[in-house]
Order: sequence, then structure tokens, then C-alpha cells
Amino acid sequence: MKRFISAVIAAILFAIIYSAISYVPESQREPNTYYFGFAETMIFVMLYAGPIFLLIGIPLSIMIDKLMKNKRLQYVKKLVFYSVAGLLIGALFPLILLPGLNSASLIVLYAGVGLMAANIYFHTFLLLPPHNNISTNKEK
Repeated sequence: MKRFISAVIAAILFAIIYSAISYVPESQREPNTYYFGFAETMIFVMLYAGPIFLLIGIPLSIMIDKLMKNKRLQYVKKLVFYSVAGLLIGALFPLILLPGLNSASLIVLYAGVGLMAANIYFHTFLLLPPHNNISTNKEK
């Protein structure tokens, strides 16, 4: 459950950050050109990123945590694993979904976006309190 909540929160945070970065202020917009607003960009980012966080991010998170049984330097190791996973998923995204538009700069751009998304998820997961499976209190 903690991973699911982390994925939802991370998708929302990622959408907010991505929308803020890609927003073009009114004063810098070209005439007769449509620009997505902040909310529109956020909705589209959540539509694309949400399923990726849930369907790919959660299984990768479980796999990384199973690989990291050693407590020594666990944060640094997990940070590296999550970052590499984000880079790879981000780089694969345009290769799979945009097969005719691939260029090195586009792949690097999406790899960077994947890195950002993975680190947002990882740190969101770390900041949430541990999930407690105890649902009933024992009476004495």
C-alpha cells in the first residue's frame, strides 16, 4: 500500500514540477500559437506518468528493495539503482512510443525526465511513514 500511495503522490509531484518547468509565460508566447496552460500540462503528464509509476515503477521498486538487503550504504545504493532505472525507462519511452522521431537529444531529454521521476518516487517513498499492517487492537 505504501508503494501505491508513493506512486500516486510522486505522479502528482512530478506533474507539478514538469508543468512548472515547461510553462511558457504569456509575455514570451508567440502570437497565433497555442500553448498548453499549467493545468492542461499537469493533466496530460499525470495521464502518461501515472500508469508508468504504477505499472512499471512499483514492480521495479520491489525488485530494487529485494536486491538491497545489505544495510551498509543502503541509501546511496538505492539512489543509484533508482536513478539508473529512471534513466533506462526514460530512454526507452521515446524509442517505444515515438519510433519515427528518435534522435539522441530526444532520448537524452526523456532519460533526464525519467531520472527526475524516479528520484521523486524514491524520496516520496522514503518520506512516507512505514505501513502498519495491524488492523485490530487486542483486548485484554
